[in-house]
Amino acid sequence: MSEIAPFALPQWIDSQGAGASLPLAGSATPGLSVQDLIDLSTDKETTTANLASIQSLKMTLGSFSGGAQLRHQIAGLYNETITADHIFPTHGTTGANALLFQSLLNPGDHVIAMYPCYTQLISLPKAVPNVDVSYWKLDLDDQARPDINQLKALIRPTTKLIVVNNPNNPTGTVLSKQTQMEIVSIARSHNLTVLADEIFLALHHGVSDSKDAPLSFVDLPGPSPSTTASPTSPLSASSPPYENIIITSSMSKAWGLSGLRIGWLATRNPTILSHCFNRGLYTIMALSNIDELIAAEALSDRCRPAIQAKHLELARRNLQMLDAFVAKHKDVCSWARPVAGGTGFLRFRDGKTGEPVDDVEFCEVLVRQKGVLLAPGTKCFGIVGDVHLQGSGMEDEGERLEMLRGFVRVHVTVDPVVMEKGLAAIDEFVREQAQ
Repeated sequence: MSEIAPFALPQWIDSQGAGASLPLAGSATPGLSVQDLIDLSTDKETTTANLASIQSLKMTLGSFSGGAQLRHQIAGLYNETITADHIFPTHGTTGANALLFQSLLNPGDHVIAMYPCYTQLISLPKAVPNVDVSYWKLDLDDQARPDINQLKALIRPTTKLIVVNNPNNPTGTVLSKQTQMEIVSIARSHNLTVLADEIFLALHHGVSDSKDAPLSFVDLPGPSPSTTASPTSPLSASSPPYENIIITSSMSKAWGLSGLRIGWLATRNPTILSHCFNRGLYTIMALSNIDELIAAEALSDRCRPAIQAKHLELARRNLQMLDAFVAKHKDVCSWARPVAGGTGFLRFRDGKTGEPVDDVEFCEVLVRQKGVLLAPGTKCFGIVGDVHLQGSGMEDEGERLEMLRGFVRVHVTVDPVVMEKGLAAIDEFVREQAQ
């Protein structure tokens, strides 16, 4: 790879975090302990015994393709057509994404990536020599909706990969099922691969019934076999799924186990799995046996539902506070209300001019004066250091950054006490700035 852009989001949190007593710039759920897993389990005896087996676990090298029990539990997160054989465990979602870009991309390839998104999904493909990246922008003035026609217009003869972040980080919005189906149909008609970072998928706090939860891309059907695939062809529930779809996820965000560093990719494409396995031998080799054991227990039917319910309730409680804050400051603050994930994206405007604030300055002064740490949009989600190629409608860096001006990311799945105190401090700060 050539020189890679600085990873601005974690660098911002690392550099500013020491001065923050109220950190609201993150995205994960509060970390769980081994005892928490036991307490949440519906079969505490079995969970206790399984986790206690760590004491006699030999510290040998694990399976190169991931332990069978872990892969089985991960596959259970998806529909019955996804099996353990479709799962490849990795070091976190970041590890899965990196492995895929290294395995799939070659010089001369073209990638289309959702924007804004978790910036690894743009910066890593851009670091592959002679790989071009186009930005498929969300309309942040219209509930962060994507334009499917823009996606079609971005496709070139050299396009290889469509990258989406669903649920989206930072906005917390999700693609509708219809949009997902259109993306798959477009990809199939052009023989493209779809990579979906779905690390937040289980945090669907915006729906009251699980049957209305967002679908994973690997759970979508493909175009009807009776029709010729095209960007407008219907998708049938009885048709075979599209093979060139990959999703990535991990134990970090929805499951409160970031410290395990267990992630995965799932795909029905055996060639992609083979390429990732081979490259993984060079970079991953194997995961920790201890991490795999704990992750498998957390994803069991004994523990998984209670963990998810706990974190959905946490998000909903915090969103009620955020709703009240945005309503109180509607003259200077707006957002597309998040429906899934661990983050929201608020835009602040100057009360006198109506123009978006300088979000970096806003966050710097806020943490210095009030101890509240937010993530500024332009710094943490803007992609700097390049000039975009013709055809995207976003041809220069300035336009891409202007799109994010005034936005700050806020942590939706933080401890509610931190949220309450943090919003009170921001409320005070906003009122002081208006004087």
